Formats: sequence, C-alpha cells, structure tokens
Amino acid sequence: MKEKGTVKEIGLTKKNKEMSGILDYLDWRGDLSFSRDGFNKVDNLIFSVFSYLPFEGIVPEETDEGSITLSEAAERFKEKRNRIESLQHHPLFRQIPKLLFKAASSTRYQDIQLSHYVNQMDYEQFKQFSAIVFSLSNEEHYIAFRGTDDSLIGWKEDFQMSFMDEVQSQKQAVIYINSIFSQLNGKFYLGGHSKGGNLAVYAATRATEEMRERILGIYNNDGPGFQAHVIQSEGYQSILRKINTLIPKSSVIGMLLEHCEEYKVVDSSQTGIMQHDAFTWQVKGAHFIYEEDLTQGSLNFNNAIRAWVDQLSLKQRAQFVDALFEILQATGAKTFGELSKEKLTMANTMIKTYKNMDTVTQAQLKNSIEIFFKESQKALRNSVRFTMGKDISRIFVTKK
Repeated sequence: MKEKGTVKEIGLTKKNKEMSGILDYLDWRGDLSFSRDGFNKVDNLIFSVFSYLPFEGIVPEETDEGSITLSEAAERFKEKRNRIESLQHHPLFRQIPKLLFKAASSTRYQDIQLSHYVNQMDYEQFKQFSAIVFSLSNEEHYIAFRGTDDSLIGWKEDFQMSFMDEVQSQKQAVIYINSIFSQLNGKFYLGGHSKGGNLAVYAATRATEEMRERILGIYNNDGPGFQAHVIQSEGYQSILRKINTLIPKSSVIGMLLEHCEEYKVVDSSQTGIMQHDAFTWQVKGAHFIYEEDLTQGSLNFNNAIRAWVDQLSLKQRAQFVDALFEILQATGAKTFGELSKEKLTMANTMIKTYKNMDTVTQAQLKNSIEIFFKESQKALRNSVRFTMGKDISRIFVTKK
C-alpha cells in the first residue's frame, strides 16, 4: 500500500528536471530561517544525514546539560582532521562534512542547537546505537537516529530484525526518547536514514499517549520495515498517519520486511543499491522529485528476498544470521572495509566446519560472505554496479 508521488506534484517533468541534491537545497533555502520557511521533508533528510557524524567531544552528551550551535559544532569538527579523513573512505559518508560546513554558514541552519548526543557500540550484545537532538527553537526539535554504518554488529542488528521481537538498538531508541521528552519542552520530529528510520518509527510505537501527542511527524528515509506483529500493534496503528516513508526508486534496504504506511518514491542520480546514498536523492526547491513507482529491478529483488524469508521459520532465520556473522567476526574483521581476500578465504574454510548444516545452507552462507566482500570492496572504490536478480539473488533463492 502506498501513495504514488509523481513529478507533477511540483510541476517537473522528466525532460526539464535538473540533477540536484541536498547540497543544492542549501543554495535555494539556506538564506531562509525556519521561522520564515518551515521545516520540510528535505530538512528531515539533512538532519538524518548529520546523525552519522562522530560528534564525541563536540556536542554535549545525553547526560550533559547545555547545547552547541551548528556553526560552533562545525568549527570544532574542522579541527578533527582524523575524523574527516575517516569518513572519506566510505562512499555514503564522504560528503557529510561538506554538507555540515555549508549548512553552518547558512542562515537556516547556523543557529540550530545540537544536544543530547549518544553513541553506543557493544560488540557482546550486538548493539550499534547513536542519536542526537537538533533544536530548531525552544519548542520544536528533531530527534535523529543514526543508521547502519559499515560495522558488522550494526548489520547483524539489521538482519536480527527479521526474527527478533526487539533488537538492542530499538530498545535503546525507546529509552532515549523517554529521556529526551522528559527533559525538553515542545513538539518533536523523529527521523533517521536506513536503520535510523526504523528506530524512529519503532520508538514512536512504544511512546505513551501523551508523548505521541507531542510528535509532529516521523520520518523513515529508506529504512527497513517491521515484522507483522509490530505493524498490527496498537502503538504502530496509533502513529500510522504521522509516518512519512521515503524510498529511492531502486530501494533495497527500505523495502525489507513489512510496511503498512504509504510511501513516496524519490528519484535518484545513482543506480541500484547506491541509491541508498541520501546525497543522490533528487531535490528541486523545497521538495523532492518523485517517481511513479519503484523500478522493476527493485521489485524483483524484494520479491526474491520475501520468497526466501517466507520459507524460513524464525528459528531458521536466527540460525542462519548467527552462523553468518559468527564466521565473519571470526576473521577478525569488525567492518566490511576490513574484509580482505585472505579473510574471505578464511571464512569460506570455516563454513565447511558447520557439519550440522545442509549443503544448501552452506552454499547460502558462502554466497552471502562473498557478496559482502565484493560489494564492500566495490563501495570503497565508489563504483558499485548493482544488478538486481543476478549474483545477490543466489543468497535468497533456495536451489532446487
């Protein structure tokens, strides 16, 4: 079920639309304060992207008092050259410092207050959680949840969503908004990109009725959905009208699991899985450029995923995920960028030790690890050419 967002909504056609993104948006709206031109969906995406920045030692933490303006945070971040350089190695993150510095010099963003930063990484509990508050005024705030980075534990959490009632980061997101709502006055937007969007929606489903009344909107930017029992819950249904789901036309991550809410399809300047990159989403003025529907490749890929997931019990999903990430972590790698050819060979050798697995499951594990390696290396070179329904589909479709 979805709402078809078309280019007609903002008077654009395929022939005359320009390739512009969130950096260009700052040129068009940067001189307009939020009091003159209110919060919109593009602002939401920018705040979501900012949540990926490592703000340790810059933004007051969750338990600290006070806040810092975006312009002040940007100046301090400039001094952290090692952090900026670390982001350059990841194609989804390398432009974020540029966006930060550009926003910090704009009338619209420079005085926004940043506070309550938290970043938790727990390898034993498989928890990757980070969030931050952007205050547009004393009475209007955006809580941004960080999405999945390239850490293995972050990706394992994403996989766990297919069989666990509540993963660690979801539990932490609920705790976080309870804390923030008790400390700050006014109304709130909740949002995030990738897994961050899922956390925003999930936290809202567990909010009290009083808290829900203070929520202005919830934004899931190409984040995965939920298991059916969450969709059917009273908490989810009570916030359904406030959920804004945005996905690129070749969405992969955002179409995982179940969505009940309507969604809009955003045009992108990239192809395949690289459309997950928020910087490729097409913008004109204060609006996204919308497409009629997902690409056929995206639909085929997601059908393949559903066919595989539906044939497995929750126990089987858990066994597969646990085995996959146990093998990946046993190589010594903590991120996808650390998966070398030598570690890939080691992982494939380890699969053979899983004597209790049938040959099909062993083949699926081997294919999954190979795909992780290949795609992470391609991404690091920023040259991903993702063909739907070809190599990736081997993971999800059981061979007869």
